[in-house]
Amino acid sequence: MQVARLQGSTQGISVLSTGSGTSRPRFPLFGDPVDRGGAKWIWLLNPGFVLSSCLQHFSSSSQSKPSLLDGAEGLMQFANRNMERVGQMERYREHSVFPPKNMMLQNFLLFTKLQLPTNTEIDAVEFLNGARFACDLAVNTMYSHEFVNFAVGAISESPAAEKMKAGLSPACYEAFLFAMKQTSKTGNRFTLTNLEIKGVYLYGVDWDRMTLADLKREEAIEAFNRAEVAELEREEEQEEATRRGEASPSLSKNEEVSASASAMASVDEPVANIEPADETTMVERLRLDVLLDTVEHLEVVAADGGEQTMAKNASAVWRFESLVTQPEDVDWRIVSVF
Repeated sequence: MQVARLQGSTQGISVLSTGSGTSRPRFPLFGDPVDRGGAKWIWLLNPGFVLSSCLQHFSSSSQSKPSLLDGAEGLMQFANRNMERVGQMERYREHSVFPPKNMMLQNFLLFTKLQLPTNTEIDAVEFLNGARFACDLAVNTMYSHEFVNFAVGAISESPAAEKMKAGLSPACYEAFLFAMKQTSKTGNRFTLTNLEIKGVYLYGVDWDRMTLADLKREEAIEAFNRAEVAELEREEEQEEATRRGEASPSLSKNEEVSASASAMASVDEPVANIEPADETTMVERLRLDVLLDTVEHLEVVAADGGEQTMAKNASAVWRFESLVTQPEDVDWRIVSVF
């Protein structure tokens, strides 16, 4: 893709779930219900993933069943989940859940990994329906003039950027802003006239189980690293402005997170707010990789004023992440595109 942009992968909404522990995926984009495949999907604009509010109930709810890592009983329950749900494989084939080039063994391995969450069942068909909608919206928003103008600081507020920020991890959101800044420096302007989605497939599954303390430490390290990168980028912009004989650029609204994070860059090490109970509270996290095959129909205006239209084949893997300790915790966000 020429430019990266998306909103969709993780956290903070009213979940739609069944009594069996199956969770219908949530992607925080819009507050309006969207009908996808007969299911009501609620897309809520979320100001961001607030770790404390999403995890505060785990100490009493996360240990209802033994996980795969809890010995023989956990292993037996994992095997039982696979046997009970193996009938879904035919449905997954009918809905083209897996990449066409996959071998049967690869598909079965992906299916088996989907059963790793101890208390939460993930429906791959419903997840991919939501991921398709989220990726479509993300790419279209990424190419929008509003988001580009916001990225370069031409405007100070943008509803489109807020939606992006709600469904992306902070690192992914800042990477998209940076990509749009660099694209604008070429002087070329791109208008997406149509996004043709050729396929959306489950490409990879990764499950983690960790203490809440470890999760908080991980988040703190990521925030610390982002702050350092943001500070370096700001210094480079100031040096470039000085070489051109211009005043140092002032911070635009889209750099608020980086600006506040810059204070962290002066700290010697990441700081995480960890409570004693966090060291024994276990949480589970799932990362699902989605292979998105598209054709981007673009109108291009070059820096010299020349115009052209083009159809660009694009294939990218969008990584979605969510906590899956309990069905009500499922709330996807996009953490990377590669």
